[in-house]
Amino acid sequence: VLSGIVINFGEVFESSLFGSKPNFRSNTDPLIGEPIIKKVQDIENLHYPDFYESGLMPKIIDVYETAEKIVKRKIPVFFERWERSPWGTAVHLRGLIELLKDTFRNPDFAHKLLTFITESRIRWEKEKEKFLGTKTEKASLYNDEVNAQVISPKIYQVFAHPYEKKLADFYPKGIFYFHSCGDITPFLDTIATIRGLRRLHISPATDFKTAVNKLGTRFVFEKRMHPVNDLALCDSKTMKLKIEEALNVGRETSMELDPGPIQDVPLDKIKTWINLARKTTKPEPI
Repeated sequence: VLSGIVINFGEVFESSLFGSKPNFRSNTDPLIGEPIIKKVQDIENLHYPDFYESGLMPKIIDVYETAEKIVKRKIPVFFERWERSPWGTAVHLRGLIELLKDTFRNPDFAHKLLTFITESRIRWEKEKEKFLGTKTEKASLYNDEVNAQVISPKIYQVFAHPYEKKLADFYPKGIFYFHSCGDITPFLDTIATIRGLRRLHISPATDFKTAVNKLGTRFVFEKRMHPVNDLALCDSKTMKLKIEEALNVGRETSMELDPGPIQDVPLDKIKTWINLARKTTKPEPI
């Protein structure tokens, strides 16, 4: 349970700073707008985001200041965080297929775009520190677009990882948390070199055994279950077996067990999973 109010507009936030138009709907999270870099020349139309005026920033600042007035500092209000990685933001701005083509046909352009996005984040963070009057010591990378089912280890090593390293060097304590809902199994060794990394998300697509064998006790593993295969479609016996299987793999590590995005899972299934997880993870009496 978080200890305050979190201002978070989801994965559309970062791309909105560059001019992408999010699609807001009444029954779901905002959806990413159409890519705005249709051709290589369009990069010349990009500008470094204005902390106060670009994209969703006016709305974010208004929500933040309104929340601060309401709670009157009785509980903390957490400001929006730039967490989407440079590669992920580039995918949102350029489109996945076109960006993948760029890595082969026009790598200089791909690097130019990624460099611009990385520098934009650094500038935004500096302005955020001035606005809040506090220093951002460490940060996260949300990297769902880093997925071995879509990109190769070479693409990750050449076009994604160097910019993650640059961000890690910017924050005093580096990058604390790496998240990807994709398969990061082939990237684990490279990801592990990110400065400051302490917490690593393990999605259902990533091989947990491989992560444990490679990285052991170096990180806290956030082991995420599959909300459909491990909850919605399971009876209680199968749920328990899957929970025990995950705990058995990570038994020698520091790990968290996460049911995943369960907003569409029936409530009775969620309650069953929570009760089973609590009972299964409860230490045996000595």
